Amino acid sequence: PLTYQQWTDKLQSHIPNIVVVDMWAMWCVSCIERFPEMVAMHARYKDDNVVFVSMNLDDRDDSESLAAADSFLRSMDAQFDHYRMDENLMTAFEKTDLIGIPAVLIYGQDGKERYRLTGDNPNKQFTEYDIEQAIITLLK
Repeated sequence: PLTYQQWTDKLQSHIPNIVVVDMWAMWCVSCIERFPEMVAMHARYKDDNVVFVSMNLDDRDDSESLAAADSFLRSMDAQFDHYRMDENLMTAFEKTDLIGIPAVLIYGQDGKERYRLTGDNPNKQFTEYDIEQAIITLLK
């Protein structure tokens, strides 16, 4: 578990890598469905200075959801860092400037957010293709 401030510090520790942050929760069906592709992308780009990180946004007071999230991560065998936002759920969304999830935030090698892919607009949902294109663009 990380507070928002610890999280921002952790992000900075990954400079000069590209950082792909998957913001997810167990109650987000599309997040769970997409997660295997995040694992696959990590495998494809891990040798290209691209770091994948998952940030779980389940309610820190919901022990059932937290246990399910831990079990899910073990079942995915995702070989990258996993964190849990140690903030009240609404505070976590406010501090990360999210309206909802799914969301993938992609940071450039300078540590600045370059892409914010969210499900906010129901008429324009992002896909794994959009994530990969952002990575490819930043690698150029």
